[in-house]
Amino acid sequence: MSDDHQVAQWLDEHLGKELDLRSSRGVQKETRLGPKTPRIIILEDGNIAGYAEMRKISTAIELATVLVDPKLRGKGYSHQLVHQAWERWRQDPVLHRSPLGGEVDLTKGEKNPQIVQNPLISFTRNPAMAAALVGGGFTMIPRKRRPSRLWLWKSDFAVLPIRVQIMVAFDRLVRSTRFLFSSPNRITHYLRHSKDYRLFVRIPETAERPPPRMHMRSEREGGVSSDVMDQMEAVAFTMAEVKPNPEKIVAWDEGE
Repeated sequence: MSDDHQVAQWLDEHLGKELDLRSSRGVQKETRLGPKTPRIIILEDGNIAGYAEMRKISTAIELATVLVDPKLRGKGYSHQLVHQAWERWRQDPVLHRSPLGGEVDLTKGEKNPQIVQNPLISFTRNPAMAAALVGGGFTMIPRKRRPSRLWLWKSDFAVLPIRVQIMVAFDRLVRSTRFLFSSPNRITHYLRHSKDYRLFVRIPETAERPPPRMHMRSEREGGVSSDVMDQMEAVAFTMAEVKPNPEKIVAWDEGE
């Protein structure tokens, strides 16, 4: 059995149980498309422990389909996935669809061409995943009344460039249409929880800034940075208080 086939079987087994995630495309299709998908896979004793995908949507890179084996949750694999996503986002020009080595303008004498030109975004409604994102250097965008919404309602999504908003909305519409025929229960689930998903962003200017989580072990002896801990605790509290009647959340993703 090839590694790609093993990953495809693992995804097919777990995606069907996670309504927050995209649906499985079937073992054969997952095996064929897997190598073409920018993805992160974490192993434990040779077995798949965590998985995530990265995709370019207009002028943004989305961290999506973040999934940890239910038997291995609570061991910090979500933090590892976010960290690996940061590493790839800041180093992989192919992910950004940029020339290898970044854009080089010889007339300006650039010595260190910039690879990261697109923000890294992620959506989640899970408190643990939200804490992992903040620990990975993401910022949770506050919901505010914005001019693009005519100040009629609070929005975090509106902070994204209009092209990204359109492409993300189109992507969700296409997937929802597919769900109508392949998995109708996901439509009901998404409509019920659509207001619970929060937007997290890392902008290109912070690409070389190590995630706060990297320093926590060394800083813990002298006290973890209070601003980092306050933000992580605030995120977990905010996410936990989203719904008046919270239910168990087992899927970690952007609400596909």
